[in-house]
Amino acid sequence: MRGQSVMVIYGGISAEREISIISSKEIIKSLKRLEYNVIEIDADPNLMKEIIYHKPDIIFNALHGTWGEDGQVQEILEASKICYTHSGVNASRLAMNKFESGQIFQKNNFFHPKSLLCNFKDLIGSDPMNFPYVIKPNDNGSSVGVAIISSESDKNKYIKEMVASRTCSEENDKLLVQEFIHGPEIQVAVYGNDKSGSIEIVPKNKFYDYESKYFDNGQTQHIIPPRITNKQMEEVNILGLKAHKLLKCRGITRSDFILDKKTGNFYILETNTQPGMTPTSLVPEIAKYHGFDFDNLINWIVEDASINR
Repeated sequence: MRGQSVMVIYGGISAEREISIISSKEIIKSLKRLEYNVIEIDADPNLMKEIIYHKPDIIFNALHGTWGEDGQVQEILEASKICYTHSGVNASRLAMNKFESGQIFQKNNFFHPKSLLCNFKDLIGSDPMNFPYVIKPNDNGSSVGVAIISSESDKNKYIKEMVASRTCSEENDKLLVQEFIHGPEIQVAVYGNDKSGSIEIVPKNKFYDYESKYFDNGQTQHIIPPRITNKQMEEVNILGLKAHKLLKCRGITRSDFILDKKTGNFYILETNTQPGMTPTSLVPEIAKYHGFDFDNLINWIVEDASINR
């Protein structure tokens, strides 16, 4: 309800802090246009003190990455007894753990790339599977630390970059290694438990990486509706909704698929419980295509948090 106080928590302590700040700016502007009373909090582990002090009606979780969308901050929000946006503790934890959620998808008849976990140190001097393969941190989002490895030189470059950026520096850092599925990237947005829509991504780089998502100045193509048949579009939208429900997600999610050129099967890669809300983000774009502008989307997210606590 307009006039309520909404605390927007953003920033945080993860590698995706920058994206969270960009998302929050758009969210805050929208909430103010919608005449909510906005409280802006750059969140850290002292978040509960801020919640107790400000006593908001609703908390809008605009965090991304570790601590913000992996169930940890959700535990704080649950303890506060205040309604908050997006998925709860268990759904957030599961979705953020790409290997564990991948196993759940496979058990429930989704196509999913062959996957394994390895320690970062295990990459040195050995290859976990045949080239080409995809490698990524098991518990990051926004395509942070993701790469397609097609050769030994690709792998060595990846190791150097991860160490230099401190994305992976500890011996126990877990990496997810997956077989490379060749085909178009289809993203499916889900709103609640009954609405979904899809978009095709043609990135300027090899895949829809961090740069393509947020800093490509329009060079990545967002094609909506996707260049697939109506039957395929219905299929992938249903799969996105199924993934949302399977993980017991709430509010909005975005699930990432590859349409395998060889088999025609949709392979799910992951489900994101807190999709970006930047000017180039996909969920707002899909919503707009279906007649749901950004302010309507933000208002729906806030109202959904109040209804589905």
